[in-house]
Amino acid sequence: MDFQRYSMWACVKHSDGRTEEREFPAGIYIEIGDILEDGSVVVDLPYPDDIDDDAEALDLYDD
Repeated sequence: MDFQRYSMWACVKHSDGRTEEREFPAGIYIEIGDILEDGSVVVDLPYPDDIDDDAEALDLYDD
């Protein structure tokens, strides 16, 4: 599965206390605690509800 084509969502907190969800383009990698260009801080990285529908099963066990 090509994850580069999907955008990423994050909850960010602004310096004035406001929070918002923001979409980032494919290929941008952020983590909780990152400080963005506008001074806001990433506080959460919500995952979509349908993540299991898109995920491929990994073969974790040897037969």
